Amino acid sequence: MQTTDTALVILAGGLGSRFGGDKQIEPFGAQGHFLFEYACFDAMQAGFQKVFIIVRPGMQEVVSQQLNRWMQPNRYQIILQEQQRAKPWGTAHALHFLHGKWEGAFLVLNADDYYGPTICKRAIVLVQNGVAAAALTYELGPTLSPHGPVARGLCEISSGFLTNIEEVSKIESVKERILDEQGRELSASALISMNAWLLPGSFLTHLNAKVAAFLKSNLGNDKIEMYLPKVINELIEGGLLQVRVDAMPAAWFGITYAADLALAQQKINALEGVQYPLQFPVWK
Repeated sequence: MQTTDTALVILAGGLGSRFGGDKQIEPFGAQGHFLFEYACFDAMQAGFQKVFIIVRPGMQEVVSQQLNRWMQPNRYQIILQEQQRAKPWGTAHALHFLHGKWEGAFLVLNADDYYGPTICKRAIVLVQNGVAAAALTYELGPTLSPHGPVARGLCEISSGFLTNIEEVSKIESVKERILDEQGRELSASALISMNAWLLPGSFLTHLNAKVAAFLKSNLGNDKIEMYLPKVINELIEGGLLQVRVDAMPAAWFGITYAADLALAQQKINALEGVQYPLQFPVWK
C-alpha cells in the first residue's frame, strides 16, 4: 500500500513468560477492551489512518473479533508473525512483517503497555513537522514494577538525538535505590525506551535485510532473539538513521507480571468516563 499517512503498529506476539499467559488480551474497563485498544482509540482521535496488530499464530481470531466491535475492517489489519519455532524471534523480527504493507510513517507500541493519551498526538505533530524518526521516551522511575525486576532501554542522548540505546536487564528498586543486575545505580529520571518508536517507511527496507541475515546466521537456535533497539542502534552507528528524542509525560503503566494486572485495570477504570468514553465510537 503506497501512502504517506501515519499508522499505529502494535506488537502483540509475545509469550508473556513472566506474566504466565497472554497478557495482551486481558480485559480492561467496562467493555472488556484489550489494553492496546486504548492506544487505538488515541490513534483514531489523533488522525492516524490505520492500525496494524502483529500477533503470533493462534491469536488472529480473538483479536479480530474484539476489534470488529468498534473498528471498521479498513481501519486495521492483523499481521501474523510467522516462525518455525515456538519462541518468537523478537521485536525486530515481528516488525519486519510490516514490510510491503505500509510505506508511510508509523508509530510502534507494545500491546501490554499503556503510554498515555498524548503519545499519538505527539507522533502526528512530529510527522507534520518533518521529523522522520523519534524515540518517545519516559523517565525510568515510574516504569519500575514493585513485583520484580524489569528490562529497559537506557538512552544516550546528544543535542536532542539518540546516540545509543543500552538494553539493561533486571532493573529494580532496592532500598530506595534503582539498581541493575550488575549493581550499577541508575537515576530515576534517566530517559528510557519503552519500545515506543516513530519510524519512516524506509526503515522497513533496512530492517528486512537485517532480519534475513540474522535468521540465516541463527537457524537452529531456539532461544536467541532479535530486538528492535539493536537494529536502530546499528542504523544510527552506520549513519542511516537519525532519531530525535522526545520525553513523554509520566503516564505510562504496564503489565510485566501477573501481580501488575490489578493495578493496571484500576488505572484504566479511573480513566474511563474521563479520558475515554465508556463505549468507544465506531472508527469508520
